[in-house]
Amino acid sequence: MFEDKTYENLLAEALAMAPSGVDTRQGSIYRDALTGPLLALAGFYVELDNLIDLTRVDSAVDEYLDDRGEEFAVDRQEATPARYAANITGTMPDEGSEFIIGNLFFDLFYDDDGTPYFECEEVGVIGNSVINGTQALPVSNIDGLEAASVGAMIEIGTESEDDEDYRDRVQERISGPAENGNKQHFKTWCESVDGVGHAKIIPLWNGPNTVKGIIYDDDGLPANELVIAKVQEYVDPDNDGDGEGDGLGEGAAEIGCHFTAVAPASLPISVTATVTLAGGYSIDDATESVREAIANYLKETAISGSSSTTSPIIRFNAIGGLIIDADGVLDYDSLLLNGDTANIQPSADEVCVLGTITLTQA
Repeated sequence: MFEDKTYENLLAEALAMAPSGVDTRQGSIYRDALTGPLLALAGFYVELDNLIDLTRVDSAVDEYLDDRGEEFAVDRQEATPARYAANITGTMPDEGSEFIIGNLFFDLFYDDDGTPYFECEEVGVIGNSVINGTQALPVSNIDGLEAASVGAMIEIGTESEDDEDYRDRVQERISGPAENGNKQHFKTWCESVDGVGHAKIIPLWNGPNTVKGIIYDDDGLPANELVIAKVQEYVDPDNDGDGEGDGLGEGAAEIGCHFTAVAPASLPISVTATVTLAGGYSIDDATESVREAIANYLKETAISGSSSTTSPIIRFNAIGGLIIDADGVLDYDSLLLNGDTANIQPSADEVCVLGTITLTQA
């Protein structure tokens, strides 16, 4: 907005306003007196421009974006900790007891029915790599405790929603008013649940007054069962366990609307091709580069298709373009996607995920 308010432009304006006959040459008293104030003024305009950017949804970042989102009742998804079942032999520790598992600290808690579980003290994905059966060592001595180990994962840890995903949700809220139980409203409800990256809403999927929410994680992959359960409980609880919301208005959805949260079915995409390598690259180098490029493409197409009732097409030529652009690849031939040379059209309930990548050197 103030790009023209540079020191050079401000100086030119000030010199043009000098009284007739005043010396404005380099080193003159008049010109030297302007230098300090105009440098400060130019800096002020830079800061003002940045401040204005921080008040706009399309350019705000961090806590400034949080402030803009809260104006439209859209909160950033917070990071969550990983949780695991706890196998305890001997005396049951007090709730809140601290354990070392691997190189991380976990606290022991009990759910409503008294079942113990470990919760990582650090939120995010850092706690997701603990192996079932890993020994848990108490930080402080616990009388009567014979053994403690990690069981199955109960809930994966997730990172805080990044600026771009959060910005997309805020802009969706602004551009497509979520109100009165419309399609956008269901999408907003689903995507407000921690662990949900994107949601595809299918109206009337099983007759009148039925809505299906297909739930993806932040990477465009199927959300896990615990996230699906959270979405179901928030939008329309399934108290009778029939796989469909009760429609009693006990969640966000209105009375009479039966909502069902599901994860998309995975459709693996396997790629085979013969490639000509650039000098200094191995077939493993090229394979890893191609794998990363195709994984990003599948993620982007899954996310872009979340606002449609159909799933995006995985295009044969697009995969070919990714291969030829990959590091270490000069050319390719004999490309096949799932054994064929055609585009792949997943169903509305499917999401394409990366299968095997098999490259053969020409």
